[in-house]
Amino acid sequence: AWSLKIQVLTPSPRPTSLFTPMAKGLRCLILLASLLVVDGLATGKLGKELKKEKGYEGAWSLTIQLRFKDVATRDEFLKFWGVLARYVRDYEPFCLLFEAIQSDKDPLLLIVDERYTDKDVYGKHRSSDAFNVFRPQMQKLQDAGRLQVLGESGVGISLKNI
Repeated sequence: AWSLKIQVLTPSPRPTSLFTPMAKGLRCLILLASLLVVDGLATGKLGKELKKEKGYEGAWSLTIQLRFKDVATRDEFLKFWGVLARYVRDYEPFCLLFEAIQSDKDPLLLIVDERYTDKDVYGKHRSSDAFNVFRPQMQKLQDAGRLQVLGESGVGISLKNI
């Protein structure tokens, strides 16, 4: 049986003065935020920390299409790929992108995109303990005919050079 409990909340009385301790703290926060915005505008730094570079000169990129025999194989793969992805996130600062993309047209197709600061550090990634645990698991799926892999790699072209 379901039961529904309704609780009516009544607002706390509002301060009648702008000079209460809570209102004073709020005014200080607003003033501080305003000063930070003005400083950002004056120095030209406002928003630049959030702006991403469009292309990484010399970055080594790898895009792989993974076609699975069935959804169960895809899900099995994602479990052990997730272990590698968490390792990359936590211990490989030279990795700029490590992402699996589920096709919106085909549930049996994943696209894996990887980007590293350069080709040399990609070798460092491939020699990590986490990769050396992951790769035999993936190979086992390939050898059993449950996974087909098609991929390309190369150096990224920065928009600065176009």
